[in-house]
Amino acid sequence: MSEKEERPPSNVANGTSISSSSRTTYIASVVAVYWFVSISMVYLNKALMSSKEVSIDAPLFVTWFQCVVTTAICVACGRVGEMSRRLPNQGSDSGKPNFYTQFPKAEYRMGTARRVLPLSIVFVGMITFNNLCLKWVEVSFYNVARSLTIVFNVFFTAVVLGGSSSFRTLLCLVVVICGFLIGSGGEVNFSAKGTAA
Repeated sequence: MSEKEERPPSNVANGTSISSSSRTTYIASVVAVYWFVSISMVYLNKALMSSKEVSIDAPLFVTWFQCVVTTAICVACGRVGEMSRRLPNQGSDSGKPNFYTQFPKAEYRMGTARRVLPLSIVFVGMITFNNLCLKWVEVSFYNVARSLTIVFNVFFTAVVLGGSSSFRTLLCLVVVICGFLIGSGGEVNFSAKGTAA
């Protein structure tokens, strides 16, 4: 078999032909929805953490609740996806796959749970510290501080995984760190506690 025969054309997804402009529109819409939800959640969490009217002084509870709601959404989408896959034409008259068919059925396996427990603890810790950071700093500074994620990714890749980074990557990190320092220098309500979180 030649290389051309082994690979499906790039415009074929899930057995249906998708035009390039349709694919681009789909990707752009996914990115736009992600941005909207992400920015909305930042402002919602800021209100929940520090607003005098609606503040909940329980960042761990807020984190727990958000994780429970996310789990419920994933389970519900998995169940709808399972039902959609059983229907003829995957639940769509146009022959395109149903949106929910991309979600696998949620299953709990003890062995998998044990293996991902450290990652889950790190994830919950990250969400908790994000919420604490939002409690003590302004949203503008929070977004500047989040840029340091890239720096820590490279740092932990080197320390934990023994990976190396190119000179260009390190040069970009210097730019990010300088941007962070400039951003924190201009912060009106600077909080060392919030920056550490």
